[in-house]
Amino acid sequence: MGIVSVPRPSLQPWRVCVTRDESASGPLSTALRAHAFVPAPCPVLIADAPGDRARLEAAARGLEHYDWVVCASARAVAALVAARGSAWPSGVRTAAVGAVTAQALRDAGAAPPPITAAGSGAEPLWAALAQADLWLGARVLVPTTPGGRRVLADHLRTAGAEVDEVEAYRMTPRPAVDIALDWTAAAPDAAVIGSSRVAEALCAAVGAQALSALRAVVAIGRTTAGTLRELGVTVTVADAADFASTVAVLSAARTAEHRT
Repeated sequence: MGIVSVPRPSLQPWRVCVTRDESASGPLSTALRAHAFVPAPCPVLIADAPGDRARLEAAARGLEHYDWVVCASARAVAALVAARGSAWPSGVRTAAVGAVTAQALRDAGAAPPPITAAGSGAEPLWAALAQADLWLGARVLVPTTPGGRRVLADHLRTAGAEVDEVEAYRMTPRPAVDIALDWTAAAPDAAVIGSSRVAEALCAAVGAQALSALRAVVAIGRTTAGTLRELGVTVTVADAADFASTVAVLSAARTAEHRT
């Protein structure tokens, strides 16, 4: 039987379960506090080093030899920066899934600015990239994580690009018993789910009923939302794959509840 969460009285600040691996000063926790939510940590997947660190370092130190670097997460950008150990080379074009990843590339020094898409996810980004270059023979680096989607790499290869997929980091599920203990301690009113893997591991640890009992469950990305719905969880999708949009959805849900 899964763990059932009992919502707290509405006069108390909402406690929001932060399922991503971040510190108390992480970007999601900071955004939540700025809007009078209480971040309640319950990391589901833990970031870990790639299986072949030498291959990542070779790709990162040779960024200037690529025409494009296409990143699906801020963690991928951070892994490249750490492995490179020197300034991001100018002239290498970049693309990012989501505003958070795009900002990470800008912070790393990527110039020209990264290409992004109006919608969230890999398919909208490919729609933008398809018009950005001829792609035939273009050298493209795509940092990956095991279990991640390969939509962008597949589209690029179909368009004729020479794609190097290099594992940048791994996200390792925590033991289910540890997730369940943290969930109970978090006593959340709401939760933010950032990937399908997090959705699956969290539901396996605490049960879909625990998420369904919350005041709100917000998914970052439509793919994640689809996975949660398949698991039987009612979910709202943020308009964009960034933390500001995620917190805006939570704020709207809180406001709607207080009006009823």
